[in-house]
Amino acid sequence: MASNSTVDPPVIAILGATGTQGQGVVAALLRCTETPFSVLALTRDIASEATQRLQARYQGDNRLKFGFANAYDFESLLTAFKDAYGVFAVTNTRLSGETIESEEDMRHEVTAGQNIYRAAKACGIKHFVMSSLPSISIASSGKFQKVFHFDQKHEIEEMAREELPATFVYPAPLSADKKVDWVDPCYDIGVFVAKIFHLGPQKTASKTYPVVGTKISIRQMADILEINISKRVIVTPSTVEQWGACISAKAGPGYRQDIEQMMEWINVAPDDKNLACERVLSKSGLNGIIGKGLDLRSREYLFGRFSET
Repeated sequence: MASNSTVDPPVIAILGATGTQGQGVVAALLRCTETPFSVLALTRDIASEATQRLQARYQGDNRLKFGFANAYDFESLLTAFKDAYGVFAVTNTRLSGETIESEEDMRHEVTAGQNIYRAAKACGIKHFVMSSLPSISIASSGKFQKVFHFDQKHEIEEMAREELPATFVYPAPLSADKKVDWVDPCYDIGVFVAKIFHLGPQKTASKTYPVVGTKISIRQMADILEINISKRVIVTPSTVEQWGACISAKAGPGYRQDIEQMMEWINVAPDDKNLACERVLSKSGLNGIIGKGLDLRSREYLFGRFSET
């Protein structure tokens, strides 16, 4: 969007501002020199340690304000979005402090997503940007139907598209030698989102931008880590079942099949992430909306080491 120094900078409201993706978006928008933005960092708990750390990090920057919002409280979203030009939104599969005991326990994410885009529409938000994921059910032609933390985000995305012009970013999600698009969500998502807000809804609305970086395997990642920490790093393969058991022990038993099917899909998924996304979107009747022309690829961040890609 065009900058105008005679008016106040447009306000971007960021949901989940103390989370991994949210912090990255806050940082990238405050760094953005192409278009000056004011940032409204929204959190469920203004007094939390995470909020206080974020406040301390940008102390003295008067472009950053903090506010309360809860994705499960529609009225709080209306209040938070009231004076905003744009919104960045991300939803979570897990509720903070709770485990997933059954697959039904994950449906709350759809409720949160509906609240968010409906509040954005009600408040007349000019530019709505959301972190989403492709449907694995569609991408795998129905083979993997339980990767709910992908499919539900895609479900929210499809509903949001019916309600308002929106832009979506797809973070990337193994055998040790499988090369995949690794993404640092605390840095890369923010870089892409800031660029999208700069370009404005005229250029980016209704488009999806896969966030991609240099393809490396887990073995290659281990080699880079070994160089950076000067210690030997060993890759120990695990089965899909072992990985599912490890994750579900922490997240809850309802998450196990979700994780197992996701790992199975990663090992058989197309190597080109853009092609995989296009497959999902075309099967959803959304042809030709993969975002082009950002002139931007993810800057890889790996163990304290930056390199342009």
